[in-house]
Amino acid sequence: MKKKSAYALRKEMSSWLFLLPHLALFLLFIVIPLVINGVISFYNWSLLGNKSFIGFGNFVRIFTDDKFWLAVKNTVVFAIISFPLVIIVGLLFASLLNQNIYGKLWILVALVSPTFFGSVGILTTWKWIFASHPGGLANYYLHKLGIISQTVSWFENTSRAWAIIIFVTVWWIVGFSVLLYLGALRRIPKEQYEAAELDGAGPWLRFIHVTLPWIRNVLFFDVVRQVLLAFGLFDQVYFFTGGGPAGSTRTMVHYLYSTGINVQALGRAAAISWYIFAVVLIFALIQLFGLTRSIKNAEEM
Repeated sequence: MKKKSAYALRKEMSSWLFLLPHLALFLLFIVIPLVINGVISFYNWSLLGNKSFIGFGNFVRIFTDDKFWLAVKNTVVFAIISFPLVIIVGLLFASLLNQNIYGKLWILVALVSPTFFGSVGILTTWKWIFASHPGGLANYYLHKLGIISQTVSWFENTSRAWAIIIFVTVWWIVGFSVLLYLGALRRIPKEQYEAAELDGAGPWLRFIHVTLPWIRNVLFFDVVRQVLLAFGLFDQVYFFTGGGPAGSTRTMVHYLYSTGINVQALGRAAAISWYIFAVVLIFALIQLFGLTRSIKNAEEM
């Protein structure tokens, strides 16, 4: 067996020393909480009471809980509606900004800047805009324009509440998608479009046969990102509706929060987090598999 030289040994040790801070933080904030959470999920435990071991009892109870499945349904419906909207709006703005139009830098800044704002400031502002009292901005101007005669309770109606949650979410996160698509669109050679145009391809066929293949990887990444964000939806629900009316806007993460904080059923909350983790893990693996396959195909071309 070949012995390592002193230089190679020192180099290897220095690599481990550089990795140590990251590994320590990963262990402290990821691995240990996961293990503790896994242990808690097997107990019936309220924060101020005694805990008792019940095995998979929490997982079974959640699986037969109608409130949990309503939260799953709400999360899935939100994902199905919101992520295509973000992609379509993102692609439209990216295509627009890829042209030589006046003021495109300011449009880009206006689209991207909400991404960098904190959730508290953004959601407090939108909650004031859609406040149910006459002083709410939307109620005030709609009444002034004669569109409504009575004050509208925006968040007390399920359809209106979801419409606002989806609208604010798209407005908030679409800027990052625009940046992704804009970068991908600028990599497409103009000759590709010129050749397709000479072959008689219209705008739709040029999008299908030229644009789509070139932005395929970015599109795939953004789809998975949007779905993962959808399954983590919490802030908008917490600020706007608190899960109401009657739990009709409650999502999986909000259900986890209300079970752990409001009901103080820590074991059940821990079990819910494992269900959410399983869903997120499935989509992360799909993303990993898809990207690996895409890179392999690109290398073989």
